[in-house]
This record gives sequence, structure tokens and C-alpha cells, in this order.
Amino acid sequence: MSKVNLIPQLISKLSEATSQEQKYKIVKKYEKETLFKRILLFSYNPWINFKLQHFVPKHMGKKFGMGMSRFMHMFEEIIAGKLDPKDAEFGFNMAFLHVNTEEAPILLGIINQSLDVGLEIETINRVWPNSISDYPLRTAKAGKHKDFTNFPASIQTVSKGLRVNIIVTDNTVQYRQKDGTVIEGWDCWNEQFLNLAQGQGTVFDGHAVIAENNKIAETDNTKVLESDAENIRFIFWDVIRYDGFISGKDTRIGYNWRYNGLEHMMMLAYAKNPKPCYDILKAELVGSQEQLDTAIKNYSKAVIRSLDDTWSNGESDGEIIC
Repeated sequence: MSKVNLIPQLISKLSEATSQEQKYKIVKKYEKETLFKRILLFSYNPWINFKLQHFVPKHMGKKFGMGMSRFMHMFEEIIAGKLDPKDAEFGFNMAFLHVNTEEAPILLGIINQSLDVGLEIETINRVWPNSISDYPLRTAKAGKHKDFTNFPASIQTVSKGLRVNIIVTDNTVQYRQKDGTVIEGWDCWNEQFLNLAQGQGTVFDGHAVIAENNKIAETDNTKVLESDAENIRFIFWDVIRYDGFISGKDTRIGYNWRYNGLEHMMMLAYAKNPKPCYDILKAELVGSQEQLDTAIKNYSKAVIRSLDDTWSNGESDGEIIC
């Protein structure tokens, strides 16, 4: 297939293919085409919302115009929270003055999140494993502390409560359970989390618990969900950049930097959140197996995390619960 107008040809072939196996063979053949991959991942990731579903460009490109690859960075900037939908509209209107007419409809389909070539997420993940997850969630492996070898590391007591992600992006806050289910009714804490995120696309990972008189009183999941929102408190052990979270993987920083960053964010937000609804799960550092052998005796149940471990969906060798 000619490189000229490759993307429109691939989109057309995928639309015409009648089975997932046929579609898989097309995607697999062109898996190294970076632009093709970005188009499919932007279009099929259910956790991406550009909030431009009603955008209508004033122009639809020009003959012999630029390739759409020149404008793909704007999608990444929206996901990272560096470009809000209003500014994005202006940028995309400029893009449609210059993009070629063959690729303009595809670009618009990505923007409106209406591009559909009949692919299933499972088919995409066959080509690029774990590129789109049902819901991204980090979990610790069950094991023995003697099996842990990735030092230096942190030890934390096992937190108990309702597993939650607080997702802050584009000046909005969402509360989701570990299966992605949205929790309603906790809006009273939105302002605190907007202050904590400081305008960055951010996901806070931890547990929600019930507090009475500033003390944790109940951790039963059902009771947490049924409790008055003002009695809910949050215990966090991790923070993830939003764009890395929805991608299911973020190799930019290790756990040490994420944990220290979370502490720093809490310190900076204290002036605006003098009575925070959240706290951080305390961590003890160990640098060797000998130190771990000694420290682990003080825990009935613990999570050991490698300080170098980057975040990804699912289990990691750098995180053990014992």
C-alpha cells in the first residue's frame, strides 16, 4: 500500500472488513505506523474524553494540504490538561485551514470521538498488548517478603477501605471504584481535590473510609458508600498523571518520585485546604534484604514497593503484599 494517503486507505479497509480477524490482520500489518496507532488508541480508549463532540470546523481542509500528523499533539495536550476544550476548538479550526482534504474527515472523527471502523478493544490489544484497559488499576502481587529483591523500597501497612481513584481533569472531579463505577454524591470534596491537583490532570489512588470525630470508624465498603459524604475521608498511597493513567502505563517516574510528589502536593495545598479530607499512607524506607527482614516484624500485613517501580495497569514485580 502506498505511503501517500496511507491513513485514509487503512481506515477504508478497516471499515470494509467484515470480521474482527480480518481487521486484526490489517492492524497487525501496519502496527509500526505510529500515526495509525495513535488514531486508533485515541478513538477507542473509553477513558478519553476530549469534550469536543459537538465541534464543527469552519473549513474542511485544502487540497494538497498538510498531513494530520502535524496536529495530533493537540490531543495529547488535551489529555494532559495543558489545553482546555475552548482553546482546542480555536487550534483545531486553524488545523482545518491547513490539513489535506483526504485526512480532514478522519481528524474530525477523532475530535468528535465518532470515528468507528468496527474494531473491538480486544482486537486492538492483540496488536498492542494492554494498550487499552477495561479500567486501569494497579494491584500488588501476593508473596513473601523474602521474595522481594527490588531495593531500595518502601514498606506500608495494608490500608483498609473502599478502593477509589479520584480523577481530576479539565477542572472536573470524578470518584471511581476499582471497576470504574462512578461514585455519586461526594461533590462536597471537589474543591479540595481541585486545589490538591493544582490544575494538573491527576489521579489519586487510595481508599475511602468513614471518619467520626476525626478518627477512622468504619471501613466496610457498603457502609462507606451509604455514609454521608461529609463523613468520608481518603487515604492515598499513589498519584498518577492522568495521561499515563488512561494509557494504562506511565514510565516517566518511579514510585519514590510519585510518593514524594504526593506529599509535596499536600503541603502546597494546605493553605487552601486547612482541614483536608485526605492523608497519605505513611511509608518506611529500606535499602536491603537485611533491613527488610528487621522492619517487616513490625507489620502484621504490609505492602512492599520498589522505589524505582513505574506505574502500570495490573500487577507488578515491584509491588508485593505479604
